[in-house]
Amino acid sequence: MQQSAKPSMSWLLKYLKPVRGRLLLLLILLLASTGAQLVNPQIVQRFIDTAAANGIVSSLLVLAGIYLVFAVLNQVLTVAISYLGNDVSWRATNQLRGDLLKHCLRLDMRFHNLKTPGEMIERIDGDVTNMSNFFAMFIIKVIGSFVLLAGILGYMFTINWPIASVMTLFTLASIGAMMFIRNLGVTSSKDERGASAALFGLIEERIAGIEDVQANGNVPYVMNRFYRSMRNVFLKGRKAWMLRVIPWNTTVVLFAIAVTAVLMLGVHYFLTNQISLGTLFLIYQYTQMLNDPIEQLGDQVQEFQKAKSGMLRSQELLASRTEIMEGSQTALPDGALGLEFDHVHFSYNPDKPVLHDITFTVRPGERLGIIGRTGSGKSSLSRVLLRLYNINSGTVRVGGVDIRDLKLEALYRRVGMVTQDVQLFDGTLRDNLTLFDGSISDDYILGTTERLGLKQWIDSQPQGLDTHLKAGGASLSAGEAQLFALTRVFLTQPSLVILDEPSSRLDAATEAMLQSAVDQLMQNCTGIVIAHRLSTLEQVDHIMVLGDGRILEFGERGVLAKDPTSHYAQLLITGREEDLA
Repeated sequence: MQQSAKPSMSWLLKYLKPVRGRLLLLLILLLASTGAQLVNPQIVQRFIDTAAANGIVSSLLVLAGIYLVFAVLNQVLTVAISYLGNDVSWRATNQLRGDLLKHCLRLDMRFHNLKTPGEMIERIDGDVTNMSNFFAMFIIKVIGSFVLLAGILGYMFTINWPIASVMTLFTLASIGAMMFIRNLGVTSSKDERGASAALFGLIEERIAGIEDVQANGNVPYVMNRFYRSMRNVFLKGRKAWMLRVIPWNTTVVLFAIAVTAVLMLGVHYFLTNQISLGTLFLIYQYTQMLNDPIEQLGDQVQEFQKAKSGMLRSQELLASRTEIMEGSQTALPDGALGLEFDHVHFSYNPDKPVLHDITFTVRPGERLGIIGRTGSGKSSLSRVLLRLYNINSGTVRVGGVDIRDLKLEALYRRVGMVTQDVQLFDGTLRDNLTLFDGSISDDYILGTTERLGLKQWIDSQPQGLDTHLKAGGASLSAGEAQLFALTRVFLTQPSLVILDEPSSRLDAATEAMLQSAVDQLMQNCTGIVIAHRLSTLEQVDHIMVLGDGRILEFGERGVLAKDPTSHYAQLLITGREEDLA
């Protein structure tokens, strides 16, 4: 897994472009709301001055009615702005969430081995949620706040320039202070997100292994780890919050000074009859209103710090590059595909080689059985064949084509693998068997499941193929899960199939029935069988014995069985399959 060059913040613009029409409408609504806020104090000023001058009641009622209309209009606009803002937020951030998830699914296994699912959930969803305010309201509220400030100060200069000057100085000082310390809490907010991601990773990991945790009495240890992680989140969060609220506290102090100065000047001008009572109220009201956009800007500075930490973490994730570079070739020969390993070397870590100079050939339609001790490299062969990892050196060819020259989709379309574990998804039984491929008919599904011995289980379900399954796999026994995995692969009609311990969880009777079905299904494809049970290898053409990542033995099964000096023959004689398990 590699890191690309750090992208600029302009990458966010592509997520705002699809919602630019809604952003424009949001700006218009916000400007209209700002206008309504500026008008209402002026109506109150006129109402007070009219009442103080013993004006007629009808004029007062008209002013009261106009005030009510603008008040209602402002509330309607506020609701519309909130609704549209959240709509813009979810549209923009959901696209980013989708891009992050798609990017993660394309990263190689070396990356995923270093990250827990819980941590990735927090990176894909938690960090983006912190950015939602930026997409929805940051730019709009900043523009709206400046428009409101300009409107208040501009109108105040037409009434009383000394008071307007004091208000302007307060505004400039507040904005200057916020700009100066705007990035103060970004690093701490980023650390807070990292601590939260680690907590989610811990929770996910322990819940996923709940059986082992409970069975081995590890609950106290897990809870201790949990409390320590929670404390770390609290300490990081407290520090981040304290740094984020510094801009707000600064504006509170400046506002208190400004209000005192403005009120003293206002009272002075009123007592000297230079302004009316209504104008004094207007000055007071506008001073109070002046604090709203300043606080709004302070809040947005806090949101910006949280959003920027999410942006930086999202950038880091999007900057990660997989080491698996797919080719451009999509064509493979028709029918069963041959397989060739040519001097292949592979290691998960540079200091610990796993496969050493692996060279063998399997012709189209043949079957190869692979046996060896745990850790001998059997599963690693399948992983490099499917390009879950890159090999260090050498060449792997499928159908005579170097797999590095193939597009991954072309490789996966023709090569299938049955693992010991099966993952169920939230959906119907049909969806889970076909992996949501609607082109596979029910007749073909039922025919395949009948040959593999799974149809009886399907018939026992309340709605057959339409039965809804939950994610996980708790509804399947170990044997049913293995049959399920076999069915899922053979429905794709692979040209090369890898069976990793295909009968390890089956009883002898079921294994015998399954072997017959697998023989039928593999008539038109090449097979690689990784096995612990020797009975699984009775129908293979060749045997390969691995030891410490090297080929100890390779040859025809019949020949090796008759050679008393071969590893395979010794296993058949002693019946001790576990010697190489």
